[in-house]
Amino acid sequence: MNFFAKELKMIADRCEFVGDAKYVGRACVFRLSDDVTGKMEFMTEGIADHYSALKLTLFNRKEGVIDTQLVKLEDVIGKVIVGGRPATPHIWSYEKPEWYGFKPTEAHYTALAQTADDYLEMFAEPEMNEGMGMGM
Repeated sequence: MNFFAKELKMIADRCEFVGDAKYVGRACVFRLSDDVTGKMEFMTEGIADHYSALKLTLFNRKEGVIDTQLVKLEDVIGKVIVGGRPATPHIWSYEKPEWYGFKPTEAHYTALAQTADDYLEMFAEPEMNEGMGMGM
């Protein structure tokens, strides 16, 4: 499992709506329902090799892309201190991918998972929400 897959697994394992996840390259692919497949991946925001966002994409088996959401890591984690200065949290992929200047805590992974779940819940089957005690 590569670095990106391991980091996505740290998030996906904490997600209530991500089940039976598969890791392919730099993406996490999962079933949200019988007809809806999801994909989670780290994305750049215009700076090469600077992965500062989490992208969630939902696909319908018959109709294609349903919706896409780009979540900036900074919006969830906040600024991090790198070299005594505030910085945007990101994975830097120069010679080998790694978190730039910090390592996310359990709380960071949990916050990213909760943000993903908040989004995914809106597309989950109503029975799935009720079964999890999350009535709509």
